Amino acid sequence: MRVFRRPDGNITEKRTEKPEKESPSPDQEKEGAGPGPFDSATRRMERGQVQGEAGEEEKTRLVGGRVRRPDKGVRQEDAAEARGMDDPVVGWLVIVEGPGKGRALQLGYGSNSLGRGATDRVKLDFGDDQISRNGHAVVTYDPRGRKFYVQHGGGTNLTYLGDKPVLTPAELPPRGRIRIGNTALQFVPFCGTEFDWQDSEESEDP
Repeated sequence: MRVFRRPDGNITEKRTEKPEKESPSPDQEKEGAGPGPFDSATRRMERGQVQGEAGEEEKTRLVGGRVRRPDKGVRQEDAAEARGMDDPVVGWLVIVEGPGKGRALQLGYGSNSLGRGATDRVKLDFGDDQISRNGHAVVTYDPRGRKFYVQHGGGTNLTYLGDKPVLTPAELPPRGRIRIGNTALQFVPFCGTEFDWQDSEESEDP
């Protein structure tokens, strides 16, 4: 109550009325504010939080009318193939007899191990169980001498060049035939005395 003195000297009390609660303005109604324990600012913040949380869990987005999913990790061997020149082809081994006949397997710089295992650079996993799982034979390209060589690996079954067993490293001639297990491979060179990838690199230097 409010106490005050009247002009005649008497003291009187006046009860103050509780102000009525303001009704929301049209702008507040647009923003979604209304009767309730929270004001419009609180409501806006809560809506933003909910939208942000939903956005963080979103896994699939529509881009240009297509469904775009998160990029998966790229395998290292796929990335190496995409770069291309990390291990340029220097020749091929073409299967001319046995399982996998007609397939061409590429050779790279340095040593190329032949075998059925996943760690072999040249995988011969077409069903010939006479080929060792790891390193039955090795074909090597020497970029300095620009020559190819073949040698036997650690397998029990022998490696043949033509009709002769390979007991020590032997030079591999163009179209030479290698036999391991029940598989025969014919060698087709790409690099050699007339061309090597190093030649193109030297020609690009200023």
